[in-house]
Amino acid sequence: MEDKILKAKYVITGQELEVKKDAAIKIENSKITEIYDDFNQIPEAMKDYVIDYGDATLMPGMIDCHNHLALDTRLENHLLKMNDCECEQTLRAIKTMKDDLVSGVTTARCLGDRFYIDVTCKKAQKEGRIIGPKLVVSGIGMRASHGHGYVGMPFDGPEQFRKAARENIAHGVDFLKVFMTKVINATPFIYHFISPEELRAVVQEARSVGITTACHCSGGQGLDDCLDAGIDCLEHVYYITERQVEKVGEAGRWVVYTPSYALNDDLLFKFSPKDREGSLKEKEIICNCLRGAISGGLKFGIGTDGIHQGLAQEAKYINELGASNHDVLAGVTVNAAKLCGVSNKTGSICVGMEADILAVDGNPLDDITALKRVKAVYQDGNQIVSVK
Repeated sequence: MEDKILKAKYVITGQELEVKKDAAIKIENSKITEIYDDFNQIPEAMKDYVIDYGDATLMPGMIDCHNHLALDTRLENHLLKMNDCECEQTLRAIKTMKDDLVSGVTTARCLGDRFYIDVTCKKAQKEGRIIGPKLVVSGIGMRASHGHGYVGMPFDGPEQFRKAARENIAHGVDFLKVFMTKVINATPFIYHFISPEELRAVVQEARSVGITTACHCSGGQGLDDCLDAGIDCLEHVYYITERQVEKVGEAGRWVVYTPSYALNDDLLFKFSPKDREGSLKEKEIICNCLRGAISGGLKFGIGTDGIHQGLAQEAKYINELGASNHDVLAGVTVNAAKLCGVSNKTGSICVGMEADILAVDGNPLDDITALKRVKAVYQDGNQIVSVK
């Protein structure tokens, strides 16, 4: 790969997301090798290798912290399509990966795909056989036979969950995923479908090989059970209470926000079994809970949950719910990388990191909607030419 230097009006650098004005980034052999604090530092001999993005901002590539490759909410009957054959789901995954990459997602954390499609796609992407984000994968999502989880597969009893966890580990997953609750509850009682003993079996297996755990968990007793069992990351947390926010914070656990499932009415009405009025009531409840979690200062990442090319909109929602531009940007870059266990490779613009870089129109630290205006995507220093 030819060495290159990217320059722009603003460059967002380091773990603190510091803005440098009129700065540049040198890329050699897929890595960031130098950051120039101003254009005058660019060596004369490298002038012909400079790519100038003018008034744009250079920032780390985005990380989708909750994705599914074969689940595509843009399609009609997208949930029923999770019963498609392996070939159909694989073809869908290949398309969604390319779509996500050109939208600025250079890394994605996959929260379960059937047939180990995510594991296969991770290997193929790494080998350069398919185009898409680098993947952090969980393999087969584990749910109870009577519980929620269109993407997951059913298991019952601690030993079945333990066996499924071990099969996932044998396939080389990066973390383990379970489904505890529904998505949108719309009932006074929040159902929880996995027993504490089943949860503990999964956590034990993960810890035995040094990987983490994640749970689809909207709230209720199930959230408390996840904390007690040692689940590392809670996904969605739509109904988290003030007391639970304190418990999650004290335990130092992560949460991943996927706000479109509550704020996007088209999706909300699909998941709530009540009428339109009841669905909108759930929306108000969920927004209040998410505001409480954000104001409580929990460590968070942001995900799309299968809304491909929608990460920038999820970021905007979290901003509107009270998170600062800086914290939102961290939730799709530096903090997202920590959550995914890849902060030594990507998620920030630092010397030695993989050159996963975006050029966006505007500065997201001033206007978070700049994340929607992607001008160029670089992954390992290679420009994704299909971005306009």
